[in-house]
Amino acid sequence: MEALIEKVKARPFLFGGIAAALIAVIVLVTSCYSYTNGVRSTGIEKEQQLTAQYLDNQNYLSAYISGFHEQVSVAQAQSAVLDEILLDAVKGRYDEGGFDVDSALFTAVVEAYPEASAQTLLQNWGKIQDYIASQREGYRNQQSKLLDILRSYDSWRKTGFVKNFIAGSVLGFPSDNLEARVGDTVLRGPVARDKMYQIVLTRDAVAAYETGEMDPLEVPSSGTEP
Repeated sequence: MEALIEKVKARPFLFGGIAAALIAVIVLVTSCYSYTNGVRSTGIEKEQQLTAQYLDNQNYLSAYISGFHEQVSVAQAQSAVLDEILLDAVKGRYDEGGFDVDSALFTAVVEAYPEASAQTLLQNWGKIQDYIASQREGYRNQQSKLLDILRSYDSWRKTGFVKNFIAGSVLGFPSDNLEARVGDTVLRGPVARDKMYQIVLTRDAVAAYETGEMDPLEVPSSGTEP
């Protein structure tokens, strides 16, 4: 020990430099760990928010369908065709024609509504029309909210050279914490992110995007012979 003390006294600058270097390394490692851990925590929080919002959007559609059946006193299990029409309505298929009694939506609902006559449905249509219109606007807001969160998440991942490297190459975001549940299927990571960017559209709208053409809207068939 005395020999070591003598060496330190003989070369104070050398040993002082070594001590300073060790302290600097410790501080650097601690800072890197703290920063990386902070990026990880932020990423997990953002992915949990996206997962919850995506599920919330699906729940919104389910509640909308159930609410409509309550409005007109139809057993939900009795009309899959009616459910399809309602989903198309809330996703925007009937926006151009509106929701009045002379609209394609009204005609489609009458054809798919097995429990009542057109006259009975007509008596309640004012209430039904308001319900569909409000839910259409609500769902549009839900989709916009999901897109805003997605853009914020992508901006967070891609901005900043160091953060971009750590988030993508070191921590692997999008990670498996990001989930897009579609029925019984669970998509994770980058696949889930891509799925979330697929804004829910009617089948007609999807086909139009793929082909660049769109046929005039037709009233969906109820699937039964007259």
